[in-house]
Parts: sequence; C-alpha cells; structure tokens
Amino acid sequence: MNKIVAAISLDRVALAAVTLASTLTIGEAYTRTSLVDADSAKEARYPPLSSIITEAHVRELEENDLVVIHNVLSATTLKHVRENIEKLSDVMDITNHLNDCDVRQDQILSIRESDHCAEHGVHGDALIHCVKLLRGIPFLLNKFDYAASHSYLVPKQCQLARYKPDGSSIYVRHLDRCNLSINDMGVVEFLRASDHRGRVVTAILYLNKSDWDSGGELRVFNHREEGEERDEKGIDIIPTGGKLILFDSSKVEHQVLASHGNDPRYALTCWVNGILT
Repeated sequence: MNKIVAAISLDRVALAAVTLASTLTIGEAYTRTSLVDADSAKEARYPPLSSIITEAHVRELEENDLVVIHNVLSATTLKHVRENIEKLSDVMDITNHLNDCDVRQDQILSIRESDHCAEHGVHGDALIHCVKLLRGIPFLLNKFDYAASHSYLVPKQCQLARYKPDGSSIYVRHLDRCNLSINDMGVVEFLRASDHRGRVVTAILYLNKSDWDSGGELRVFNHREEGEERDEKGIDIIPTGGKLILFDSSKVEHQVLASHGNDPRYALTCWVNGILT
C-alpha cells in the first residue's frame, strides 16, 4: 500500500513539474517580443522625412511591392553617421549573429533613440537621425493612404548590420514576414515568431560610402502568386550610402550577396508591424 501511495505521489510531482515547465516555456515564447514598448505611427512621426518620401513613392510601393529612394542622406550626414558607426566597431566585434549561422553571417547591434541619452552606449546624432527617419515611415504610409497594410506598430529599435568585406558574410534568400501556420511551427515556435508574423513593411537605409562598388548587393525577387514559377534571377540593388529601400515584408524575398573590398557593408533596418489589408 505504501508503495502505491509513493508511486502516486511521485507521479503527481512529475506531472506538476511538467506542467510548470510547459507553462514557463509557453510564457517565455509569448513574451519574447520587441514590440512591448512600440509606438504608433503618429508617435513615431519625424517631420524631416516629409521632404524625402512622397505620395509617388507610396504608390510605387503599392504597385511594385518595392520602392528605392536615392540620396536620403546628405554627404555631410553620411560622413558623420559613418564616423558614428565606426565608434561601434569594438561592440559589434563581439555581437556575431550566432543563430542560424548557416543562414546569415553578419554582425548586428540593436540601436534605440534612447541609447543617445544612456550612460552607456551613447550614439551619435547622425545615427539617431537615421533611426528616426526609418521609424517615421509608417506615419507617411498612413498620410498617403498606403493600401497594403494598416494599424502600424513601430519598434523602438532598429537593427544595424555589418557584413565583413572579405566575402565571408552573406544572408541567404528569405522573407522577412513569417507566413507559416501554428500547425507548421508548433505552439512554442509560433508564439516566439510573433514579431516576424506581424511584419508588413521593411525599411533599409544603407550607410556605406556614396561611391560604393564593393559588392554586397541586395538581390530582390519578384513576388509570385500560387501556381506561378519561382523567380530565380532577381534584381540586384547596389547598397550605396544614403539609399533607402522599402518593400512589402510579406511578399518580397531577398538575399544579401558577399562584399569584397576594404570597407564593411552597413545597413540599418526597421521592420514595421501591422495588419495586412
């Protein structure tokens, strides 16, 4: 009798432990988000952007799922922002992207406007200006009635990515938005991918030299509807300093090619979350 009671007690302890572990795992997955303090499009508005992005740009984004805007940064601003990011070199040396290293080999660093006032990790004015430019884009999408998505959430942080110039760093073909179902991923991974599942617009600002000619092209592929052949050729976009790329995160597959030369390839990215129309 005592053995039966002991066995039942042990089973209850094991069940409780499994239940607790499962709850903690699901809780961690559910709370893994960069949007906990995200802003609305109105809160992220940045007036200087109004002289850069026009209604014509938004219409082109609607029609082609992608728009390229040149000379977003002046030569002076580009010079200063490059000085800013060069000061982050030591920090980025220790932030190799270790996850999925067979997918991407860049080094990344999260950049927030609030870092500018932090005791540690102060960023230069030019870099903060670039962050504000990217975060201000959803306000203009609303202003010009962008038809593909709405109800934007703008994360506080942008991602600064550095690709080494020795040809060792690439990012394989991928889609920024996760379109897989909970059945495809399982509950935990589905919850962990909540930010990726909500991405609607990707904004990339290149911080390289204005005469960049060292490879590292962004290769973008045409969106295909169900039943259409997959685009294998793509179109290459040179990551010239001051060039801004906007595209539909749910449609535009893309990859980053290897860089060759003397200077690293830098890109600042903001992923805007929202609801697809």
